[in-house]
Amino acid sequence: MKLTVKSIYDFLDSFAPFSTQAEWDNSGLTVGSFDKDVSKIFIALDVTKNVVEEAKNWGADLVITHHPMIFAPISQVTDNMTVYNAVVSGMSFIAAHTCLDKAVGGVNTCLAEAVGIKNVIDTEDEFLKIGEIETTSADKFAECLKKSLGGSVSYTDNGNPITKVALCSGSGGDLVEIAKALGADALLTGEAKHHEFLLSEDIGVSLFAAGHYETENIICEKLKEALLKEFSNQIEIKVTDLKNPIKHI
Repeated sequence: MKLTVKSIYDFLDSFAPFSTQAEWDNSGLTVGSFDKDVSKIFIALDVTKNVVEEAKNWGADLVITHHPMIFAPISQVTDNMTVYNAVVSGMSFIAAHTCLDKAVGGVNTCLAEAVGIKNVIDTEDEFLKIGEIETTSADKFAECLKKSLGGSVSYTDNGNPITKVALCSGSGGDLVEIAKALGADALLTGEAKHHEFLLSEDIGVSLFAAGHYETENIICEKLKEALLKEFSNQIEIKVTDLKNPIKHI
């Protein structure tokens, strides 16, 4: 029995239900057909022109990304746009974004595993989890994050030992007050605004921004593993060779 885009969609929906996505999100099938046969799946964090080209050259039928290529309504599609390249490529595109962030075994779970946060539980905020690490300092935790995730780390240090860590992959700096209310010593996220760093100092929570890309790209290999476990020799899967397009010095 041949696999279709709908087969893959239904599998993703079984553990990261698309119905649970945030109201502003656009997860699901964004380009293509549910009826298209699938034998080769390409996985990346984002849909870019380079990702579309790499996937097409590899012969992919379906591209799965974390971030949707379309967030807001668009009034036209022209040949200088990524969405145009996606449409004319003949491939189908599925995004699993906020539904995968909060799923069991999803992005935040993978982030916790990658940096050694244990005993992770959900919180009152659907995107925020909290867990524990061996007691350490802010400086040493920042070094651990850089080594584990591979990016640069911006952080504040409230001067207290860190044991209890709240975490939200991607952009979660606005959760710093909730993290404090939950008794966290620190909040780990991908990116935070300047005023959120200042707020973290005021309320006594160390805030760590370890990179939007770095705190989320870890899901790509996990998706590959899950798909291969479910569909074994029915499909080929490739995770993009492309690296974070944002450079740091």
